[in-house]
Amino acid sequence: MKHDQPQLIDALAAEYVLGTLRGAARRRFERWQSAEWHIASRVRTWEGRLMPLALRLTPVAPSPEVWARIEERIRAADVARADAGRRAAARPGLRALAAALVLCAIFAGGYFAWHMTESLQLQTVATIKGEQGPVAWSIELDTRRERLRAVALAGVTAQPGHSFELWALQPGKAAPVSLGVLPNAGQLERVLTPAQRAALAIAAQVAVSLEPPGGSATGKPTGPVLFVAALNRA
Repeated sequence: MKHDQPQLIDALAAEYVLGTLRGAARRRFERWQSAEWHIASRVRTWEGRLMPLALRLTPVAPSPEVWARIEERIRAADVARADAGRRAAARPGLRALAAALVLCAIFAGGYFAWHMTESLQLQTVATIKGEQGPVAWSIELDTRRERLRAVALAGVTAQPGHSFELWALQPGKAAPVSLGVLPNAGQLERVLTPAQRAALAIAAQVAVSLEPPGGSATGKPTGPVLFVAALNRA
């Protein structure tokens, strides 16, 4: 699966939330979701869309057999907890260690949640448009400039057999650095490489060129430059 296929990512996220993505495909998607922030973002979006629909469904009472199995599992869990409690009571030091571990987990979870919330904040750093007509793309970065989101707007006109590619224009004679292919519709998010982050840190402008499908194969613009826009580095 490619990072520059937002339609495929969106479809897989919807199937994952619905539960129709199963087996090895579901396990692969879960690994991908844990490694890629923008995949987890699409999953949360679909959860927000579909969960309210689930709440409208008419409740269905489980059969007596289901309740019997649930009660058996509860009894087994109660026995296991009682045994664990007896073992912990015999070793008071374990209780103190367990309490310390719980506190560490709470603090670590709080820090992780704060870190993720801080990183998820996106701000618009460039709006790409021609001299006349509506905006074609909005370019956003998170506060740490580690993730980029490109949002296709009304000014985008797809070019069959070609892709639009975004470039960071470095000062002087330094070569432009590719920031990836832009979407023709919807939005696309990606994690920036160290080289891309370094280029954005000193760039004053971004540009969009017309390239073969999937983007330039040379690492440099090969087609005409269609747009140039100022980059807000504040």
